[in-house]
Amino acid sequence: MVAIQYDLTCWYLNARRIVELTGVVPQGNSQLSGQMVRLNELRQLKGIAIEWMRQNNPHPLEMLLAEGKLAVGTFFTHHSNFFFSGLSKIADAKRRNMPAPSASAYSKLDEWRTGARLQFDFNAEHLTSNSSWSELAGQKRAFILGVVTDLTGEEIKCSPYVIANIVDPSSALQGFGGLWQFHLEVHVSQVDSFAKVELVKERLTKKSLTPLSKIPEADIKSAFADIINEPVIPKDWGGESSDLFSSRVNLDGQRISTAFLLKGPAKFHPMTPADLGKNGDQIGRLFDEPADLLVLQHCHEVTSAVRKQMRAYAQQMGNPRRFCIIDGYDTVRLLRAYNKCGLALDGSEAGGT
Repeated sequence: MVAIQYDLTCWYLNARRIVELTGVVPQGNSQLSGQMVRLNELRQLKGIAIEWMRQNNPHPLEMLLAEGKLAVGTFFTHHSNFFFSGLSKIADAKRRNMPAPSASAYSKLDEWRTGARLQFDFNAEHLTSNSSWSELAGQKRAFILGVVTDLTGEEIKCSPYVIANIVDPSSALQGFGGLWQFHLEVHVSQVDSFAKVELVKERLTKKSLTPLSKIPEADIKSAFADIINEPVIPKDWGGESSDLFSSRVNLDGQRISTAFLLKGPAKFHPMTPADLGKNGDQIGRLFDEPADLLVLQHCHEVTSAVRKQMRAYAQQMGNPRRFCIIDGYDTVRLLRAYNKCGLALDGSEAGGT
């Protein structure tokens, strides 16, 4: 499998907690002095935390919620929008030589349960730089590594070990604009094997999905196998983790192992997690496949709750992987572009196999 690399720009590092968690103590350097000593310690702590995540693979919060495995004492990651507050009051208290309060942050979890949220307090003494004061204020996308400390009603409380931005070390824009900016999602037009989809320029409507209500899932599977030149089409059986597996998909000029989960017209409505087995466990089984690209295809729209669940499973820090969602509109575009299932490039419903 192709390892996806990542680095962290850390705004908060709790040194004591990281050392207790990993058992690894940063090493001093006698050649450094002043501020460089602190920078060296922070660099090592970041590396220690990243290595621990790669080895222990703490699960994303949404994944734990979907599988019913969240409990007090559980370590987790969460990469989402956060609402930060309190650092300005801490700065003001310091100017007045008064006791400083704690800062706090929360992230909404409405896809799991309406009104639910992840909540934590954090101490300014663990901020890593002057920039942290502005980065951890207001609404910001952030990544955290934390441990659950309390589960009360709709609120999940935790203690943060790391608050950071995930960056792509291979990006030409110093980490920004890479895979992680889009939560590792690949759009259908970015897959070389589906390049012809760009030939379909017209704007599709809900009416455009109607032909898919009559196309059996088996025909969709055969069409995708033809498009990617996969000669082996497995028969369906109850214990399958995916509907189609291939090493013949091309992405970024290279062959990449790919697993497909295909949802046919039996669920001809916008897809929700409930359409993917109990608590969306079909997504979990899809990500059990030894594939570098995981593809979810549906004959209708795909709701944001499903997309967030796919993101969570993709962003397992011990084994991050790319994913692609092909909704009904992109399915129609693909079938037209490759003249499959009776759909043609001109929008007609005649010809093709």
